[in-house]
Amino acid sequence: MTLPRLAELYANEKLRFLAVGGWNTLVGYLVFLLFHFTVEPHWGVMATLVASYCVALPHSFLTQRLVVFRSQRHWFPEFGRFVVSNSSIFIANLLLLPLAKAVTGANTALLQAVFLAVSTVASYLVHKYFTFSR
Repeated sequence: MTLPRLAELYANEKLRFLAVGGWNTLVGYLVFLLFHFTVEPHWGVMATLVASYCVALPHSFLTQRLVVFRSQRHWFPEFGRFVVSNSSIFIANLLLLPLAKAVTGANTALLQAVFLAVSTVASYLVHKYFTFSR
């Protein structure tokens, strides 16, 4: 791929969101796996989710703000909206992951991967029209 073509792709907000979202999903999932394999047996599923969320959230905010939406506004109000937006998705995760595990008996790491795919679409819409809206 040529350098002008890469610049053209980078200019597209949706493609930036997909790239950054993929990166954030990978980072968030790796953080989740770290907690899943190290502390979940002692802390349980809910605490594992909370811990991984708290670690991944600031990273996700910075990449969304700086790379995807290229916001120049004051960061604090946007961070507040980001926390509200992501927390709504996170609360759904907190409720649905243990429920899905109880119903299916599937591994929480696999269930979490499925939830991450669905939440990626919801995340774009919420951040585009609420968190970083102009």
